Amino acid sequence: MRASDVLDPNSQIGVRLRSLYAAVQEEAIPDRFLDLLEKLDQAELMASAKVVK
Repeated sequence: MRASDVLDPNSQIGVRLRSLYAAVQEEAIPDRFLDLLEKLDQAELMASAKVVK
């Protein structure tokens, strides 16, 4: 990083946003959310099976 980047507010915002994004990427997906996604997949499969009949 250059000295001028340290003083630039946009550069500081960019650094903080990249840091926040990296932290979010490392978080685990909550089990409840995974359960909801599984239920949605099952509901979509059942709905498409009814349409095919």
